[in-house]
Amino acid sequence: MAKISIFGGRGMIGSQIAKLFARCGNEIDIIGRDYDGHELGNIVVLAVKFPDLAPLVETHGKHFAGKIVIDITNPISFANLDELLVPQGTSNAEILAGKLPQSQVVKGFNINFSDSLATCQVKGNPASLLFASDSQEAKQAIFAALANSDAKLVDAGKLQRARLLESAGLLLINLAISGQIQRDGGLVII
Repeated sequence: MAKISIFGGRGMIGSQIAKLFARCGNEIDIIGRDYDGHELGNIVVLAVKFPDLAPLVETHGKHFAGKIVIDITNPISFANLDELLVPQGTSNAEILAGKLPQSQVVKGFNINFSDSLATCQVKGNPASLLFASDSQEAKQAIFAALANSDAKLVDAGKLQRARLLESAGLLLINLAISGQIQRDGGLVII
């Protein structure tokens, strides 16, 4: 059992991530905007909107030292839904890792919709949860914390693969907005 601290754990995606970890027997620490500086769990999930991430890290990043930090954000321009809001050739997760050098940053949960996280299913198939990080130890800790889930846990490789995951997130959100997939849809690796 691990202790999982979730910033934004009351939101649509964050609450489903919290329930998923709880169903797997982990202790859950939901953190809102009123974080008091208490000791965080070994795994910290940043389930906040992309524009809220930088101020959160600037204010509370010192508390993430020595932690596994999961970035679930999709840095998408909602003005046109055609581009990512990070420089080409990098990802938000890589930028975050640069700001948190004492943390093990992982990209994950960004291609999953709330309903597929709630059931760990996508149209009758196990939902695929992809995680990218330069730390094998961090991915193994996450996989251990989610071992009792019905999801398919996928090691997506090094953190630079977050570039692909964030692009996939952009595509899936576009498909959802255009009505081509629903919240119980998504990417499945069979």
